[in-house]
Amino acid sequence: MTCETSQIVECQERAHKESKVEKVELLAPVGKWDVLEAVISAGADAVYLGGKKFNMRLHRKDYNFTEEELRDVVKYSHERGVKVYVTVNNMLTNSEIAELPDYLTFLEEIGTDALIIQDLGVVQLVRKLGLKIPLHSSVMMNAHSKEALAFLKELGITRVILGRELSLSEIKLLHSQVPIELEYFVHGDMCFCQSAQCYHSGMVFGKSSNRGRCLKPCRWPYELVDRETGKVLETKAPGPYFLAVKDMCLLPYLPEVIAAGICSLKVEGRMRTADYLKPLIGFYRRALDRYYADPVGYTFDWDEFQELQEMRVRDFSPMFAFGNPGPASIGYTGEREPRFFSQAVEEPVIREEDLSKNPFPKVTTNSPRKPLLAVKVGSLEAGLKALESGAEILYTSGESFLCHRRRWQLEDYRELVVKGKALGAKVIIGLPKITMPGEMERVNLLLREVEKIAPDGILVTNMGTIYAAAKLTELPLYADYSCNIANKEATELLAGYRLVQVTVPIELCYEEYLNLLQDFPVQVEAVVHGTLPAMVSDHCLPAALLEGVTRYQICSAPCRKASYGLRDRVGQIHPVEIDFDCRNHLFLANELALLPYLEAVACAGFQSLRLEIPTYTPQEVQEVVRLYRENLDQLAADPSYRFSKEDWKRLQKARKATFGTGPYTHGVKAPEG
Repeated sequence: MTCETSQIVECQERAHKESKVEKVELLAPVGKWDVLEAVISAGADAVYLGGKKFNMRLHRKDYNFTEEELRDVVKYSHERGVKVYVTVNNMLTNSEIAELPDYLTFLEEIGTDALIIQDLGVVQLVRKLGLKIPLHSSVMMNAHSKEALAFLKELGITRVILGRELSLSEIKLLHSQVPIELEYFVHGDMCFCQSAQCYHSGMVFGKSSNRGRCLKPCRWPYELVDRETGKVLETKAPGPYFLAVKDMCLLPYLPEVIAAGICSLKVEGRMRTADYLKPLIGFYRRALDRYYADPVGYTFDWDEFQELQEMRVRDFSPMFAFGNPGPASIGYTGEREPRFFSQAVEEPVIREEDLSKNPFPKVTTNSPRKPLLAVKVGSLEAGLKALESGAEILYTSGESFLCHRRRWQLEDYRELVVKGKALGAKVIIGLPKITMPGEMERVNLLLREVEKIAPDGILVTNMGTIYAAAKLTELPLYADYSCNIANKEATELLAGYRLVQVTVPIELCYEEYLNLLQDFPVQVEAVVHGTLPAMVSDHCLPAALLEGVTRYQICSAPCRKASYGLRDRVGQIHPVEIDFDCRNHLFLANELALLPYLEAVACAGFQSLRLEIPTYTPQEVQEVVRLYRENLDQLAADPSYRFSKEDWKRLQKARKATFGTGPYTHGVKAPEG
């Protein structure tokens, strides 16, 4: 064989190898040993499962695996050519992450193929320990932009489990932009809320969706009401379960899923039985095998799909795979709901007789100085009032809410920065919590202009905005509560990206906030007053309920005609605020107000205390900021300070709302029972 012939043969062999179809992975959930055997026999290429701690499915003690069982799982699976991914995917607190190194080392030693993680603290620990085990970012990292993918790739993540609101066309674009493995849910129980942004269960029950214990307030019955009149509005929905999404099913659309560049098809259901999961995995296995045997001639087996329909739990929907599904994705009647995890309860209320009863434990360590007063506002006029009334840190909300009638504009930021400098206050420009591919460019444009505005920093809100702000500006970064940072390891990692402050997650209880203050390498802020977001969703409730359409269909803009709320079965109205991107923000019924208990939180050691009031009117902002300013000043100046009932009346007059202690008394405490 001549040299030239040898090169031709080599090129032909390489071309043949490159032309081979790269098969997607079928990834099955496992909660028990019999399920492991069942899904492997049904054709799973890989399984994901959790240990007895640090994972998102801890509702039942008879599920998940001990360390010895995990060793056997890996051995059994590898003998059959199946990969094992172990979930270490909770949002972790300081005390929990301190226990993690030995467990991570063990998982690498037994040959685990990858870890599925939510918390950046795990990334930092893996680095420190020098472990080589691959890391897959959980869907709870809420990665939904090329910037988020680039950031995770830079951190050493090898695979990203994508946000469920991404369409296949958006995924295909992301696949072409960032060279990283992409995983996507194709079947099972889905959330109404954007991943990692549901705080309802954590704040009300102390059971966090970010820690795998959600009691699913999205499955409660509600009434749609006009908040101004209290009138119950007639809807097109055939039942009261307005947020109860159907199960996802992409079995009929596997060619489209594969064409999007997804490498792994994830089936949800780690708490499901072998009897349910074995046939389910079998349906997907057979369809994939038929497709790869002849992609050109592949035909979907509708007879098999009928069998799957007959064994379904909830009704099916492709969810966001082909665009916003709107009301077609909701099981309004609740008739196929397999289990209701909870029912509405009354949120904590502060009554006049409670004002002198401090509900918080005594703090033994005092703050070295009085905390700064921070305020988040939703409009230019509100921002000016906040600064004039004594705010020392001003955040602009990343969202532009319809209640303020106009979007944030560059000139607004300039005016606030000038005002802040004149008064000696910091002005921090906020970014949106959710930044889908079509929205991220607007954020990038703002960041490119921001140096000219010269604010004191950027309030970052998710993986993508952290990365974009770090790359496009030289400004300090302030991490909002939506980043879900609850331990010093994650904070230490982000300090390398100019992070100077963390606002602690809003679903934790007061005792857990105190634990977070230990040994953090950056400043720590707590939200002490305001409207607390329970969920944020791409599902437009007014459009769906009043007109039966989605966000991307022509509607009469009912969102601009009234102020809406959802009334639960105990009579509480949860405000629904809508932003200019048609995203819906559902809030707790009662607003947080720690004004009577400022002495407790002011002495805890937080560098700043925040009023989270982006939907307040300018007048409401002015009065409420003044109240907190006056009380913080009195607290610092007068050792015999006592909260005045007159100030409570002033608060109630300034803002017509029901106030409570929210998560401070009812929130998450680790470890959860």
